[in-house]
Amino acid sequence: MSLTDPLPAPSAPDSFQGGSEPPSREGPEPVSPIAAPRGRGGADSNVQGRRHYGRRRGSVPIGDTFVPRLGPVTDEPFAAIDDPAEPVLTRPGPETPIDALRFVAVDCETTGQSPHRMVELGAVAFTLTGHVMSFETLVHSNDRINPFARRIHGISSETLGGAPPVRPVLERFQRFCRGAVLVEHSADAFDSRLIAATLGESLDADNLDTSRLAAKLFDLRDTIGLERLCVELSVPHRRPHHALADAEATWGCFLELIRRGREAFGWRTLGDLLADGQPPPPRWVDGEAGAQHRGDPARRRRGGRRHRRVGPAGPSAGDGGDGGDAGDPGTT
Repeated sequence: MSLTDPLPAPSAPDSFQGGSEPPSREGPEPVSPIAAPRGRGGADSNVQGRRHYGRRRGSVPIGDTFVPRLGPVTDEPFAAIDDPAEPVLTRPGPETPIDALRFVAVDCETTGQSPHRMVELGAVAFTLTGHVMSFETLVHSNDRINPFARRIHGISSETLGGAPPVRPVLERFQRFCRGAVLVEHSADAFDSRLIAATLGESLDADNLDTSRLAAKLFDLRDTIGLERLCVELSVPHRRPHHALADAEATWGCFLELIRRGREAFGWRTLGDLLADGQPPPPRWVDGEAGAQHRGDPARRRRGGRRHRRVGPAGPSAGDGGDGGDAGDPGTT
């Protein structure tokens, strides 16, 4: 009998009925019913039984320094969790020329299920003339990581051992992006919304979405994925679904979109970029505004991520009645 076979039915005290000979001592040792698995929830079910996905048993060790997965390509500078305080930079106004702006491309990896918990944060600070500094670390979490998300980004609970907790990571990121314009590849500003929701306050920065800028430039109605956009713009992408690599790819795509958009649309200032590439306001709000949105009946009727936009004459022409264009926050 193997450890996975069910227990035999109870038999008479004499186990060698009918004159049969006892089993040979040269074969495998008989398994004691006490040591056999007792099914789901039994003492040994975690060892020999089916694997159960859920909250990791035991806590993941916590660290106090950044834990990168990729690291630098060459010798570019990286932020550390204990860097000294930097000069306070003011938030640029819409009239600021693009050439005078500092940008931060950002990307997050998460547990892959609601409520989303951050497990990796990557960012690149840059100007139109070059790289300024990179930011990369895994983020400690004891929450369950969805198996599908784990296959995509390759982060497991064991991977997070020794990573710092989310609060000091995001407090350092707040200083990292102060006075800059956030750039992300997300039509609904998922990354900045997640950061704001985790901090409990909005980031003091405007943000731009490269998928919206691409939709403007290429006249797209659907959101284009980051990997596809990299191919279209001939931008290298060293490791998809790694936060730093995705941020680097977003940085490269943004620079190429700016170059082409200046020629096609005359983008010159931050206001020009916000007009064509700013995502909708974060859904995460606080205080009375949150209660007001939650009580809005029109908000409840919308439901789902895709909805039909109906005008006086029915669905808008050309949309087939199944969603809006790339600028519609309800469309992905």
